[in-house]
Amino acid sequence: MKSARGAALALRLATADDVPALAALYANSARELGPLIYSAGQVQAWQNFGRDTPAFRDYVLLARTWMAEDPAGALGFCGIGAGGEVHSLYVRADATRRGLGTALLTQAMADAWTLGVEQLAAWATPFSLPVFYRAGFVLRTTVREPFEGVMFERYRVALD
Repeated sequence: MKSARGAALALRLATADDVPALAALYANSARELGPLIYSAGQVQAWQNFGRDTPAFRDYVLLARTWMAEDPAGALGFCGIGAGGEVHSLYVRADATRRGLGTALLTQAMADAWTLGVEQLAAWATPFSLPVFYRAGFVLRTTVREPFEGVMFERYRVALD
């Protein structure tokens, strides 16, 4: 796979050294993509999570998180925990709509199955829901609940 710049794209497991770059990517996604469907308060709540260094660090490192990068830096990441919970699926705003989210999810799923995970599930957003559907996940429920004190709608999806 090649990046939008035509450079070779690498997929690899994220390390502790990658957390700052992934936090910046996460915040970029919130700032750039969030306003397309979320209120200003929702965008701020989403963006704030990447600033909580210990929690964000755990978010990345307590899952097997795959990241995509090209020579210019991190383009996206997807992490799955040992129990089959997809913790994350984010693509930098300027790298969306090119199959990168699908490639990251596919890689993380293959890795999880290799490690013996039998079922996968996730809390999806309006941005990631189509990627999960393309991977064969089905909608189990929709909830509206607060995150960082702001209401969000999320979708529970699963792949059995």
